[in-house]
Amino acid sequence: MKGIFGSGTNDFLAVRISSLILLSYFLYLTFFVISNAPINFDLWNGLFENVVMKIFTTLFLLSFGIHTWIGTWAIGSDYLTLARLGGMGLNINKFYRMVCALIISCVTVWSLLIIW
Repeated sequence: MKGIFGSGTNDFLAVRISSLILLSYFLYLTFFVISNAPINFDLWNGLFENVVMKIFTTLFLLSFGIHTWIGTWAIGSDYLTLARLGGMGLNINKFYRMVCALIISCVTVWSLLIIW
């Protein structure tokens, strides 16, 4: 079966790599909050004004987009099919993918605009 990134192996690797990036971002923020408690606006603002953190956040957001797109694509290809939904299955799947792509794109772009 052909995946989003050309093959199932590429999709598998994209999900695993993006999940490692998401995990590392979460762990870094958790460590930062625990080690700098209590957090105030100036400390939080200083963290996100740092160019390295902006790049790390950008990497997180792009990984989030890839990870959620593959996940929603897998859900659609498994459950929104002709076998489950009859003749409207393909149209429902296309609409579902379009809505998911729109939401993921809007969230990612909006977040990037906020960060930068």
